[in-house]
Amino acid sequence: MIAFFDACHIDMWDVIKQGNYIPLDQAGNEIPKAQWSEEQKQRFLLNSKARSALMCALFEEEYTKVHSFRSAKHMWDTLALTYKGSLEVKRNKLRLLERKYELFEMEESESIQTMFGRFQTIFNELSFLGRTYDNFDHIEKLLRSLPRK
Repeated sequence: MIAFFDACHIDMWDVIKQGNYIPLDQAGNEIPKAQWSEEQKQRFLLNSKARSALMCALFEEEYTKVHSFRSAKHMWDTLALTYKGSLEVKRNKLRLLERKYELFEMEESESIQTMFGRFQTIFNELSFLGRTYDNFDHIEKLLRSLPRK
């Protein structure tokens, strides 16, 4: 998704990561649009484009969670928490996937393609959570997972 935002505009990802680009005065009140500077208008436009891109990429369930947010950052943070979870949830997912990786075996009536697809899914999820193995480990694990026949 970051690559998409960068392709749209070089500063769009910064707008999402840094925060709300709805101009506020010192008291925290929204400044009327007629009083915005050109830079404030540009930032608001990038925020709006980022919000639009996020909304277009979401399924209805996720869309309903974030469609009312005016800040792309707020949307992104909410979606990140939903999909990545808290640190504790992430650790638990990682432990579960590591266990699946350790116990991985080819099932009796399973084809090699299906087995490899299951293995690849576990590997990708582990990589997403920051756990990596080198290629030698993968090859060894796959070979040991095959039945004797």
